[in-house]
Amino acid sequence: MNETTGKRTDKYFDRRVWKAVGITVFVLVVLLIVYKIFNAFLLLLAASLIAIFFRALASKIQQWTGWKNGISLTLSIVGTFLLIGLFFWLMGSKVQSQASEMQEKVPEMIANAQNHLNQSEIGRKIVDYVSDTENQKKVLPVLQGFFSSTFGVFGDLYVVIFLALFLTIGASEYVRGMVKLVPRNGQGKAQEVVMHLGENLKKWIKGALFAGLIVFTLTAVGLISLGVGTWLVLAILAGFLNVIPNFGPIIAMIPAVLVGLMHSPTKALLIAGLFILVQTIESNLITPNVQKKLLNTPPALLLFFQVIMGALTGGWGIVLAVPLLVILMTLVKQLYYDKNNGYLESSAIISTKKAE
Repeated sequence: MNETTGKRTDKYFDRRVWKAVGITVFVLVVLLIVYKIFNAFLLLLAASLIAIFFRALASKIQQWTGWKNGISLTLSIVGTFLLIGLFFWLMGSKVQSQASEMQEKVPEMIANAQNHLNQSEIGRKIVDYVSDTENQKKVLPVLQGFFSSTFGVFGDLYVVIFLALFLTIGASEYVRGMVKLVPRNGQGKAQEVVMHLGENLKKWIKGALFAGLIVFTLTAVGLISLGVGTWLVLAILAGFLNVIPNFGPIIAMIPAVLVGLMHSPTKALLIAGLFILVQTIESNLITPNVQKKLLNTPPALLLFFQVIMGALTGGWGIVLAVPLLVILMTLVKQLYYDKNNGYLESSAIISTKKAE
């Protein structure tokens, strides 16, 4: 009897072990697949953000004019591309000439910066550290990965635009298809979660566009006042990179300071002060009213998430870190926090009634 019981116990234990091994292998395979296709997911996310923008603009047009959804959607897409084309038609030659001028002066700007750094002890240490072969070997692979993926962003833009057009036109069908993948008893909640995701991403897009426009305007006015010839390129760069918290403003400030250093250290300091002032205004007056209320997350967590996304996926990861964090936090709030909070509140009500 004991031998039979022991054999059954051993078989039961073996089955549990093999089941645990199978689940572990399955999870690892899924994680590996997700890691390999994550860049494709980021392209889809970028296209979804553009589609959300088109549909939000179409909704506003329909609200203002009373036109049908199809006409408003067409006007939203065509109007956006016409405005972008008009901007580049009016300012394209100026942007191109300034960009070419900066590109030609890059070696001269770097050499000039090194000369100024060599005039101080701290500067010489910085130059020695950057010039050290061992340090270059450590940093170079990281920079190559980042910049290759960053320039890959421009190569992937046509894919993102076409995906965005398809998602814009057939948004309701794609949403219904996603909801149908969920078991029937959870489809109502899935629909609610998708609606919250769309609303939160719409708020983020609105805030990012508004903040970028303010940063572009203030930077352009400041650079013109300081007499910087390449003000348009630098202001556009500052406006676009403002979408990347923490890193974007620093990246935008570096070429501007190098340009100022070509004239004098005083002008470089004034330009650096301008960028710091603009970012102070943006982060204290604009961002708190849009992204901080939307994310409601400590800055350290956002910075840590950006570093992880940059290390894993390069340029796309850093650019889309904030909207991806918006998605994750919305999912956590809708699927976990609200449910648990509701359970705790109902438990507290029951305990209060019992006490009474």
